[in-house]
Formats: sequence, C-alpha cells, structure tokens
Amino acid sequence: MNTKIFKYIIPVLSLAFAMNFTSCVNDLDVTPIDPNLNVQFDQDANFAKIYAGLAITGNQGPAGKPDIEGTDEGASGLMRMLFNLNELPTDEAICAWGSDTQVYPLNFAKFGASNGVALDMFNRLYTQIAQCNNFLIQTAGLSDENTKAQRSEVRFIRALDYYYLVDLFGNVPFVDENTGIGTYLPQRITRADLYKYIETELLAIEPEMKTPKTNLYGRADKAAVWMLLSRLYLNAEVYTGTAQWANAATYAGKVMNAGYILESKYDNMFCADNNTSTEMILPICYDGVKTRSWSGLFFVASFLSGDMNTVATFGTKEAWGGNRARAALIKKFVSDGNLDNTTDDRASFWTKDRTLNITKPIEFKEGYSVTKFKNRTKAGVIGSDPNQQFPDMDFPLFRLAEANLTFAEATLRANGDKTAALNAINALRDRAHASRVSASDLTLDFILDEKAREFYFEAQRRTDLIRYNKFTSGYTWDWKGGTSEGTSLPSYMSLYPIPTAQLTANSNLKQNPGY
Repeated sequence: MNTKIFKYIIPVLSLAFAMNFTSCVNDLDVTPIDPNLNVQFDQDANFAKIYAGLAITGNQGPAGKPDIEGTDEGASGLMRMLFNLNELPTDEAICAWGSDTQVYPLNFAKFGASNGVALDMFNRLYTQIAQCNNFLIQTAGLSDENTKAQRSEVRFIRALDYYYLVDLFGNVPFVDENTGIGTYLPQRITRADLYKYIETELLAIEPEMKTPKTNLYGRADKAAVWMLLSRLYLNAEVYTGTAQWANAATYAGKVMNAGYILESKYDNMFCADNNTSTEMILPICYDGVKTRSWSGLFFVASFLSGDMNTVATFGTKEAWGGNRARAALIKKFVSDGNLDNTTDDRASFWTKDRTLNITKPIEFKEGYSVTKFKNRTKAGVIGSDPNQQFPDMDFPLFRLAEANLTFAEATLRANGDKTAALNAINALRDRAHASRVSASDLTLDFILDEKAREFYFEAQRRTDLIRYNKFTSGYTWDWKGGTSEGTSLPSYMSLYPIPTAQLTANSNLKQNPGY
C-alpha cells in the first residue's frame, strides 16, 4: 500500500479503453502515470473508469494492474469490502476462514486500526474520489450536454464514496476539485460537515440528472440521487445528532413513485439476467466474459461449498466454503429455526447437512448456507462464462424495496401516515408470499427485522443496527463480541478506526475515540 496516497491525491490516468453501458464494462487497459506529466485527457475513458471502479479492482481483468498498489485484488473490490465490513460484525453473516487474519476478526467486531479490510476500503474510496476530482478538473468550463450529464453523474459517484466514508469512518480527509493537485496533506472534515457536503452535492445535481429510467443501464439517474438522499437522511441522527425522518420519508416516496416496479419474484433480483429487472435502480455491473473480478459477485462462491451441486443449482464451479448465516438471521424468518415452517420466499438457505447453531465459527457447515444469489437466468440458463466461473449477475446497490422500507421506518418515526407505511411493507411481504401484517404489528423493531429478511447479505446490516442503537448494546446475537451467546461491544465501535497507515501519512488526521 502506498501511504503517500494523500500527498499525491489525484492520480492522472492514461486510459485506453471504452465502456459499453448496456453490459456495463468492457475490457479495460488503464495505466497510472506520473501526475506531473502532460498527457491528453480522454474524457469518455475517464468517465468509464469511474463507473468501472465500482466493479473492478484493476486494469487487466481479475489480476494484473491493481488500482491500489500492494493490495490483494481479490479482497479489495468495493462490493466484497462492503460485505465484510457491514455484514460480518452483525447478526447476519459469519465467515469460516480462521486463517484470514484481516477478515476473520470482523466476525466478532474485533478490529483495530491495523485491520487490512478497513485500510483497503479507505484507500479504495479515496482512489475513486481522486478519479472523480480529476474528471471534474479536466472538464471544468465545458458546457455541452454530454459533459454536463457526465459531470453530474461523477459528482454523484463521489457523493456515494463520501457516504460510505461518513458511515464507516466518520471524521475523514476531505478533497474535491477545488483543493487541487499536488503535494499537500488534506484537511480533516468532521462527520457532521461531511454529511452536509454530501447533502448539498446531491441536492445540487438532482435537477441535472436524467429522469428516472431514461439513463443507460448501470448509470445513475434522479432516482439514484433520491435513494442516496433518503439513506443519508434516514441515518442523519447518527451522523449529525439531528434526525431527518420527514426528509427520509419524502425522498423514499419519490423513489417509490419514480416508475420502478417491484419484481414479481424475489429471486429475480439475484439471477444472472437481473440487468432486466424492473426493480434495479443502480447496480454494480458484472459480466462473466467482459467484466471479471475475483472480488465482485464472484465472491458469492464464498457462500457455497462442494456438496451444494453448485453448477446445477448456482451456475458456477466455484465453491469456497466461507460465509454463511448466523442463527439470529434464520430466526428472523421462524423463531425455532425450522424453515419448513415459513412460506416466505426470501428464506433462501441450504439446510442439508447443516446445523442451525454454530459452535465452531471455522466450520462452514455449522450455520445454514445462503442461496439467494444464482448465476442462472430466470429461464435457468447458466451465465455467459464458458468456464462456469465468473458470474453475470449484478449487485443491487440500490433497488426499489429499500425505498419501501425506508419510507415505512421514517414515516413511523415521524408519526406520519401509518397506513401508507403499512402498505409499503405489505407490498414486499405480498411479493414474498409472507403473511400480511396489521397496523398493530407495525413497530420499529418489526421493520428492522423486515429489513434483515429483505436485504440480508446485501451489505447494509451494520448501518441499520447502529441506527437502532443495537449494534454495540441492547441486542446480542450468536458470536457477537466473540462469545457463543453474544456480548455487548464498546460504544465507540460504531465507527471503524482511521487506519494507522493513513494517520502516519497525514498529520491532519485524528484517530476515532476508543482506538
């Protein structure tokens, strides 16, 4: 890892590739060069790289020229790190890889400032922010419609990167197109001020973004802006100390009325041709031939093992035996853990030769395996990779169901229209063939459990538990804190530590309290 990332915050890129947004990403050839050299800026190539950075880790397929020097490309992709940081310390997922000294401790929220996953995520997000800033600097003053659209979308991606930083790390370095290129140490921005910056950016670009459903697949539109605003407002009390429930409900409602439609079948969101989904608002795009990464939804192989008929059922030969469900997640569907007693289609688990309870976290077959992601089309055809290895399915970064749940929770917290909130929840339960709930059943705790049932293993759980004040204390689950029955955590662990390498590189930074 290059600890000078903040001294040379804007890498200038020589890009020789193109992107087909109908399949999202084609082959890439990106060569970092000396930032002081005068090179021709390829606008469309740089724009493509910014979206591609959500999916891939380097410039030569799965491995070859990593974006971040010194990283394991397979472990340092955005989606995989989001999973590790937002799922493993929670009541949903647990990983069996006891020899992985960076990932395994996350199971028990035993992470410190030297944790490699947190460091790689920090660097990944700032690498993307640097590329966004460079694009905005290079295109300043251009007013053609294509450039205006691209600049708005780049600002959106940068706001998304900063959202993950404000959520995971809190008080972080701040750089934008106005802080320039060169040798300097970025200043630290407080969590509340970064929240305000993200909000301001999203509101500024909102009128410039394309109308919902009119942009190319894989690119952000107004609905993506509304979704990120609703997520930001939903967690405003955590980030700033001041709740914004009404705003969260308003922007979630905008998404619900934007023309996207809930899929008729829950499974359709997680199959090889989910690019045709009516529910997908913004995906991270993968393709088994054109967009290959060891780190993207290829990582779903960690949910599988060799006894699960992986090719026949899941359309892949890969089976790593890593991540599976904790008992606490299974009990969100049925209290006794017997999945035969639920009609909920979302309960997609492999129970054969598995145990509900986990006595040894390193044993993959202790704990039910998660089967919601499948590299087969809705018609049952295996994805496009002839080697049946790299998947075609896209990761649903934003999908419509989140707006329903955000609307319901925020409306309930704001003492709004409970009937409207109930309808939003029951639309999801109807789709899943789960029993409808009544107004008397609709509590905040019910909505938190419903969020788990709808979004498990989609890298959102840690944020939800923190918002409910249940991540560190007030709620325990199996193996929380490292004990089989679970134990409370220190309150400071609601934030990840600023990585030691970055504290060393930038004297303007301060470690988060408690670390």
